[in-house]
Amino acid sequence: MNATLKKGSLLLLAVFCFGFKGGDIVELEGYFNARYSANFLKSAQNVKFVMPPGTQARIEETKAFSSGNHGLKVQILSGPQKGQSVWVYYKSSDPGMKLFASEQDMKKEQSTTQVEQASHVRTTRKTEALRVPTSATAEKVVEHITQGNRAVQKHGKPGGPCEGCEVANLHARDVTPSSTKWTPMTSGSDKPVINPPKRTQNPFGIRSIRCGTKPGNYDVCSFGDDPTPGKFRFFNKGPNRIVSTGESRSREWSFNFEGGARQDLGIAISDMPNGTISQIQESYIMLFPRVALPHIRTEGNRQIVTLPNGETVTYNAQTKEVIGGVFSEDGPLTPGGRDLNPAKVSYKGNGVMLRIDRRGEEPRLGGGQATISKQGRSCKVPVKDLWPDQSEKSPVHFKYFSDSDFDAYLKRKCGFGL
Repeated sequence: MNATLKKGSLLLLAVFCFGFKGGDIVELEGYFNARYSANFLKSAQNVKFVMPPGTQARIEETKAFSSGNHGLKVQILSGPQKGQSVWVYYKSSDPGMKLFASEQDMKKEQSTTQVEQASHVRTTRKTEALRVPTSATAEKVVEHITQGNRAVQKHGKPGGPCEGCEVANLHARDVTPSSTKWTPMTSGSDKPVINPPKRTQNPFGIRSIRCGTKPGNYDVCSFGDDPTPGKFRFFNKGPNRIVSTGESRSREWSFNFEGGARQDLGIAISDMPNGTISQIQESYIMLFPRVALPHIRTEGNRQIVTLPNGETVTYNAQTKEVIGGVFSEDGPLTPGGRDLNPAKVSYKGNGVMLRIDRRGEEPRLGGGQATISKQGRSCKVPVKDLWPDQSEKSPVHFKYFSDSDFDAYLKRKCGFGL
């Protein structure tokens, strides 16, 4: 160890023991969720925004957990959220951040990975970590979180349900908060309407579909003998910047939630350049984590759709063009032809997007590859990994009906998770 680094380490130990006026600085080396509180449950729904690599922040408070990990309350010093105070999760085995005694030391690249040596912070009591609940105890944990969310709503404070607890190991399939109080994954004026999935797995097979048009010029559809809505859809028929004048030209957006189940929450986009079925450009999209049934509401000249991961996209209520939110339409409808030329629709949200494109047929059947992407990273995987039943009479159910199982698959195949 060189003399300069040794001196810095001794200084950090000394200021931790005797106090130091001037907070320690962290610099992020990866993407971090910025949370309202020290509740790190994936389904806690307290993510304020995502901080990119290079973000610098000053530690204001720490919460030490029995696992050896920490919650850090930090004041952001750089970027568009400068000045805000948020909580981040520090994992001792994989910190993903550098720690400095001061801004001056940060400039000199003298770092440490020992949160326990942080200065000018208030470390609270050690807190026993919550364990992943078994099926026998899951309902008790759900009730605990539900009660906490009620308290949050009563006192009007955003954040998680359990003050000072570490719940990072819990996954969406294990605990589903019943509260609809939600902070969207991306900022914006169009807030989501969160209705959690009613079940995890979709029990239904192939069924007939019935649709009826609602005020606002969109269809609501139900399946089989079940009168409960399982899908809504609408059409952009032009003429506008996306769909030009022409017979049988349109773009259909379809938001699927059959059975109220997390398993098959998906978005289908169908670009119809003419009346030829074999030339329809089909795209199927899934967004993760899956925390909400899709929802649509009309406000004046806007239609706001809540997506399965709690983000929103906003449409012109008359033309059905995208005018805001996490999707963007980057070009007009294809003129037609026999080539694969899918909808020029891109996603700019904070979640994970799975997308399959195909011409003239159901994208989820027939083999091929799906593209999975997250904030600039992407990989391709076989479609049959995700929809194993590729038969002609397949009910087309997504294999991973729990987010935690899909997260494990992603880490194994793509090197990143939810």
